Amino acid sequence: MSEKHWAGKTVVVTGGLGFIGSHFVERLLEYGADVACVHRGPKPEVLKDFLPADHLRLLSLDLLDYAGLSAAIRSVTPRVDMIVHCAALYGNAEFKKRNPATILDANMRMASNVLEVARAHEISDVVMMGSAEMYSELAPSPAREEDDYRRFPVPTQNGYALAKIYTEMLADVCRTQYGMRIFVPRPTNVYGPRDDFDACVSRVVPRLMNRIARGEDIEIWGDGSQTRTFVHARDVVRTTLRMVELNRHHTLNIGTREEVSILALARMLSDAFGGPECIRLVPDMPIGPGARTLDVSRMDELIDFEPTTLRDGLEETVRWYRRTMHRAATAR
Repeated sequence: MSEKHWAGKTVVVTGGLGFIGSHFVERLLEYGADVACVHRGPKPEVLKDFLPADHLRLLSLDLLDYAGLSAAIRSVTPRVDMIVHCAALYGNAEFKKRNPATILDANMRMASNVLEVARAHEISDVVMMGSAEMYSELAPSPAREEDDYRRFPVPTQNGYALAKIYTEMLADVCRTQYGMRIFVPRPTNVYGPRDDFDACVSRVVPRLMNRIARGEDIEIWGDGSQTRTFVHARDVVRTTLRMVELNRHHTLNIGTREEVSILALARMLSDAFGGPECIRLVPDMPIGPGARTLDVSRMDELIDFEPTTLRDGLEETVRWYRRTMHRAATAR
């Protein structure tokens, strides 16, 4: 169904050269869509994965500039069928701790601009990329879609999580007032090729991979028994596109039932790199929730594919990392 549904459609992807956004661009091009990729700056190492791409258009703009965004949408002819909003101001724990107001303000305004421009230009479908971070630590595990901020308020100063909640609230009232079709996927921990391996990003998989690649010890707080679930970026995209095609749910948890301890994750990555396990436990440090998983029953009802196993996905990501890092080192 997917290829037939998207062939010939025109889709705008914000953050299209970023981690998850680039996977949307790649998949939509494969399905025969015309894609307008909104970005803040060129990333040649990402663009090469899309070439040759006769149906790709690059739009460099600041999503905080509503007039610029509206003009860009008008320039995409003859129409825009969907916007996928992946762009976000994000960072590691230290950045989020120091800049909660900046993060909240920027992400709220970007979400408002995207939804307003979609309404003004009568764009039928809008995807606002959500996050499992919007679930409170008080919510049950696995968390269902109904266990969100309306049932378990989130007592936090995490500007990123608050912005995701604001986005969902705004999406709700836009559906009610304007009849818009707005979809909010809520993925768990996402990983895969083209992830951001910069030190300013806090996702656990790239952080561990960087340390292993540099031959450094992996420091794990607690005894490593705390468990999480991870989902490949490619599966996030495929599930989200199915979500839009079928139009059964406005919100959707995206993840797997493959729960893994942080210690086991570190060992999987060490094995994928083919090196020794250099893992050091720090038992007297805080570990957060012992388990944090999502109920993916709705997702299971929608998808027509088997999600990538964690081991296969990590091995693929390590192969991509080695090729990419080698090219970067050679280019220097």
